[in-house]
Amino acid sequence: MDIQLILHMENTQTKLENAADGLLMMSESDYPFDYFTTTDEVVDDNLILKLAGKPAGTLVEKTTLDYLLRNMTNPASGSVSPEIATRFSQLSTALKQELSEPEVYRVGDRQIDVFILGKTNEGVIAGMRTKLIET
Repeated sequence: MDIQLILHMENTQTKLENAADGLLMMSESDYPFDYFTTTDEVVDDNLILKLAGKPAGTLVEKTTLDYLLRNMTNPASGSVSPEIATRFSQLSTALKQELSEPEVYRVGDRQIDVFILGKTNEGVIAGMRTKLIET
């Protein structure tokens, strides 16, 4: 990789990590958001299962970023304060700015691995991962 690509990838990572800093994905347990990248070139269920460390046949659901964060970006939902809603909105904006067409994948059915991913301007698959607990 050339130095410009490396610097831009680090910039993307820094922007996403800064936007997610201190935020927790709210569910029955709260989990942080962690940056990831992969050298894989195709986003499909096989890649998602590989990233999650889950076997073939594990449930993979696709949703949107707006749907995933709907309760956390809306203070009227009663789930978050206006300040936290603003922070989650900023995270959503950063993901949409840094990743082309970010998509959300949910893996599993109770302890759910969540991957928010897309491609950087350089075509590298990257994003944020977190967890949800739904019983």
